[in-house]
Amino acid sequence: MMTKKILFGIAFVASVAACTDDYKDWADPQVVPAPNAVSFGSGSVSPVDVIKFADIADGQEAVKVCNITAPTASDEAYTPSYTITLGDMTYNVNSDGTMAVGDLTSYVNTVYGKAPTQRDIDATIEAWLGNGNTAVKTATSGSFKVSVLPDAPFIDEGYWLVGDFASWDAGGALPFTHVGSGSVYDAPTFTITFTTTADNQYWKIIPQNNYAGDFWKEGDTGVVGTLVDGDTSMSGSLTTNSPQAGKIEKAGIYRMTIDMMNYTYTIEELAFNQFVYFIGATDGWGASDQKLATPNFDGRYTGFIYIADPNGWGLEFKFQRVAGSWDDEINSGTFSAGITGDFEDGGGNIRATAGEGIYYITLDLAAGSLHGTKINNMNLVGDFNGWNAGDDAQQMTWDAENYCYVITGAGVTTAGWKFTANNDWSINLGGALDALVQDGSNIETAGSTIKLYPTRKTSDNIFCTVE
Repeated sequence: MMTKKILFGIAFVASVAACTDDYKDWADPQVVPAPNAVSFGSGSVSPVDVIKFADIADGQEAVKVCNITAPTASDEAYTPSYTITLGDMTYNVNSDGTMAVGDLTSYVNTVYGKAPTQRDIDATIEAWLGNGNTAVKTATSGSFKVSVLPDAPFIDEGYWLVGDFASWDAGGALPFTHVGSGSVYDAPTFTITFTTTADNQYWKIIPQNNYAGDFWKEGDTGVVGTLVDGDTSMSGSLTTNSPQAGKIEKAGIYRMTIDMMNYTYTIEELAFNQFVYFIGATDGWGASDQKLATPNFDGRYTGFIYIADPNGWGLEFKFQRVAGSWDDEINSGTFSAGITGDFEDGGGNIRATAGEGIYYITLDLAAGSLHGTKINNMNLVGDFNGWNAGDDAQQMTWDAENYCYVITGAGVTTAGWKFTANNDWSINLGGALDALVQDGSNIETAGSTIKLYPTRKTSDNIFCTVE
């Protein structure tokens, strides 16, 4: 035990006599008989050794945070109660210097987080006298330290998946995505989506420190694996103690989630519908006939959606997995990896932030992310204008009634052309007229009136007509 003593300063001498049943604050005191004088002698508080959360037993309700020697009183009938102030929070503390385990851990986790780093907290003890209805503070100690060490395993800043389906070295390792924000001890979950093209594929997990240094180093901060070699379980425990390789039994698309506070993993095989359906203020929340598609059935949906607010309800929307059904809807809470670009969390709904118009959307259900880009202009670009993606003379006009872009007097030729958005090549459409795709091949049909239907409202495909 540390032996440093901290003396109480006596705040004042008071006694508490009987009072009415109604509570009266001392700022507005009730009339009572003249109190009996109570004097106090000196008292002290001394710190204890570092409180290690790992040493607190399951079910233990109180933990010693200091030693208290109470100020002496001339009337033994008056027994003080105590409080402890940690930082700017105050809690009850017992006369033996113990306080509730839940109060201490809650304070430390809230203020400092769960990282296993020693925290030295400024503290004071206060003594109170009361009669059950009101109390007066009689003494406040000097400041001392309550030192605590939270209990948590090592969690690295990042993790990488290696295996037969990727590689067993840094060159082909697949990065996990950290779920949440802030310290990894407060948000200890990581996730990754990956594809195996063969059966019986083995895997292990590499922490960031290994990835940047000694790749296969083992130990408390090293390689992470399963307890049993070749474990095919879809959930289980992870270890750094002689880590073994888990195994994916059959080819497919999978999402692995690891909780590094508890050192556990879950693996789920992913199966996705071909489309997800937009529903929102654009059509008065009554239609779900615009849609995004995942051509590879991997959960990465893309496409164009027209977002408007004809009723003054806001530019808000959701997605449905089955058109017209609210079962298992896709709302803002679906996207654990974030909503970015020209979209934001609307408190359940998703909200467009760049105004009414067409948006190009990437919705990744496997990764849990959503990104929206407002389309400010859609252009024709090709051999006929020197492949100039920013040619203002080739901008198309949006026809909101027919859900299409239109241009007349276009000069496209059989020498090749495409559609581009926002004067840039990052969003471009090409390929067959009735099935246009991102980064598709050049279109080789000549014409002067061109209509582009990007929202899949009347077709499963993005398509155009050329006349």
